[in-house]
Amino acid sequence: MGSRQGNKDCYALALLIVVSFYIVHANGEKIGVRYGMLSDSLPYHNEEVNLMQSNNIGKVRLYFASQDALQALKNSGIEVIVGVRNAELQTIADDQDVANIWVNDNIKQFYPSVNIKYIAVGNEVFLNRTLILYLLPAMENIQRALRKADLQNNIKVSTPYPTSVLNNSFPPSEGTFGEDMSAILNFLSDNGSTFMAHVYPYFSYKNSAGSISADYSLFRSTSTVVTDGNLMYNNLFDVFVDAFISAMEKLGHSNIPIVITESGWPTAGNAVATVDNARTYNNNLIKHVLSNAGTPKRPGTTIETYFYTVQ
Repeated sequence: MGSRQGNKDCYALALLIVVSFYIVHANGEKIGVRYGMLSDSLPYHNEEVNLMQSNNIGKVRLYFASQDALQALKNSGIEVIVGVRNAELQTIADDQDVANIWVNDNIKQFYPSVNIKYIAVGNEVFLNRTLILYLLPAMENIQRALRKADLQNNIKVSTPYPTSVLNNSFPPSEGTFGEDMSAILNFLSDNGSTFMAHVYPYFSYKNSAGSISADYSLFRSTSTVVTDGNLMYNNLFDVFVDAFISAMEKLGHSNIPIVITESGWPTAGNAVATVDNARTYNNNLIKHVLSNAGTPKRPGTTIETYFYTVQ
């Protein structure tokens, strides 16, 4: 087997672990995946887009603005999140002209033939105490650049946060941020954008020493596991999502939408990181998203979700 065919099969397997059965029989417009671009074990860009289309995946997240990937996504109809690298934050924050050039080169020249929905400025910048100083200024400069290009109503600017930004996540009604997030939330609210979050029940389950059950973590519980006031939870994913929502509410922002820009379950590296668990988690999360059940705090809403597949 040629190396390219082998690489394509590896990526197809990664996608199938995510989508397995349900996504090909459902509305894939609610489900997204990350677009892996940092590995040698990937197919050509047009093949990767074809794989997503054949598996009815309607959304994709680019962690950086790959010109080749954006070219391949033209006229695909797939909604796209385009990322600004962490390494680009300082120069974009310091110079509006740099932000204007970035938007012109990576957004304006591709939109609308590439269905760009969001720009994710940085990735988990909260974890880098130096870069965090540049985050909001970079977001503001990207927003100004979008206005200059008259795209501010079509494309929204945000930044993804890990669950570690939460000072408290349990019970979910007591969710609070460990950092002052007021300025970021004000930016999102003022510009009609969304809060981007990474949610991984796997890590809580793995580190719980048995205090968190597999059924609760993998969406297999059929009865209430946690009661929080008048809200009832049977899965850990909803607990984290609602903890983020509660934390935003405590800062006066009860209506900012939330997008899960990363979730998933690993298939190696730990005894609970198995292909079966990954398939179970991913498929059950897909069912949860497609059900429009929402979460106990926001019932009856779609949880826009992107799965982490391969690097």
